[in-house]
Parts: sequence; structure tokens; C-alpha cells
Amino acid sequence: MRGTCQTSVGLDVDNGLLGNFHLSWTGTRWFSNWCKEQDLPYPFIGWVTGDNSGDQCELGTDNEHTRLAKEWCEALEEKHPEIAKLGTVLITAQDTVDLWDYLYPHGTQGNVLPLLSEEEWNRRAVASWYAILKHGIEDGDTLAYR
Repeated sequence: MRGTCQTSVGLDVDNGLLGNFHLSWTGTRWFSNWCKEQDLPYPFIGWVTGDNSGDQCELGTDNEHTRLAKEWCEALEEKHPEIAKLGTVLITAQDTVDLWDYLYPHGTQGNVLPLLSEEEWNRRAVASWYAILKHGIEDGDTLAYR
């Protein structure tokens, strides 16, 4: 999973687990609203300026960013254990799964699968974010919001 993924969920998140995960401005709004509706904490840990100017978030050490990431992951695990489980599968399979193919299976090399439903795509996008944060908490990582 070391590539560039551009999703319609703008911030880039550089990390060792999933490569470059890009969320459009519309996507960040959708994701923030989804978390609010699900009574989850604000999802973009460490995004201080909110203006895509290169904020960095250090995970894995005992700091505020890690505490916030843990709170978000625990809240997702409690309210949506099935989505957290999807994220755990991504972490486990990180060397064999490509995030682009995971989110857009219809567009993979020669594949003629149907588009994912909006609900399923949303579940996979949230699971991907969970995997990024969980991996960072457990193994250390720097998220760079740009």
C-alpha cells in the first residue's frame, strides 16, 4: 500500500501505512459531519490551522495527538465495531492491499466490477482513516496535512 491514493473523501496524509491518502475539501466536510452525526470526536487529529498549510501530527509518543487519536479510534470501535474491524484488516494486509484498489475496485487493472455503493465506499474510507490512526498510535507515524 505504498502509493498515492486520491479519494473524494483537501488534505494529504503522508504515512508509512497507506501511502498518500488525499481527502478533498468536500470530503473533509463530509467526514467531519459523519463523525458528528455518529457522536464521534473530530477526526482530523493535529490539524491545527485547518487551512492545509502543512500541519504535522506526531503519533506513537505520549502526547496530545496520540491521546486524541486513541479517543477517536476507541469511539469508532465502540459505535461501529464492524468498520474498526475493516480497518484492522487493512493494517494486517498492508503489504498486500492497495488502498486505491480497496476504495475503487471497479477501476483496477482490467476489472469490470460495479461501483461500490455510497454506503460501502463511506465505510471503507472511514476504515482507512481508522487504520492510519491506529497504525500511528501503535507503531509511531507522522501525519502531514497539506
